[in-house]
Amino acid sequence: MAEASEQDVRNLAMQHQELQKRAEMTQQQMGAIQMAADDCIRAINAIDELKDAKDGVEMMLPIGSNSYIHAKLNKVDKIVVNVGAGISVEKTMDDAKETLTKRNEQFGKILEQMNASLGQITQNLQAIEAKAAEMQAPAMNTE
Repeated sequence: MAEASEQDVRNLAMQHQELQKRAEMTQQQMGAIQMAADDCIRAINAIDELKDAKDGVEMMLPIGSNSYIHAKLNKVDKIVVNVGAGISVEKTMDDAKETLTKRNEQFGKILEQMNASLGQITQNLQAIEAKAAEMQAPAMNTE
């Protein structure tokens, strides 16, 4: 009987470990999606800032790694937007903003779903922990 109990405890420990890994992966994916959503918001804000800009306006544009270059914008009425699968399309500012807003809303929905999934994983982890504590309680009482 004790062997079966030890096997049950091992199985619970393995399930717990697997759920912890899933929770960590989900949290990492949520972080990446949140970064993409934040990037959308930055792009939307940039479009709002550029709406009143005239051709030839001078700006500092980010080139990466917190580095910038001084540039003159020749055409501020069109924006090139990635529409997926490595394809980018030139759009008007309003169309680009609409595309980015929809993308940001999709990110929000995905984050909600992932958060619900993470909540379910957390509940399962707690159930396993409670069951393991139950299983160990009789063993502690006999010692």
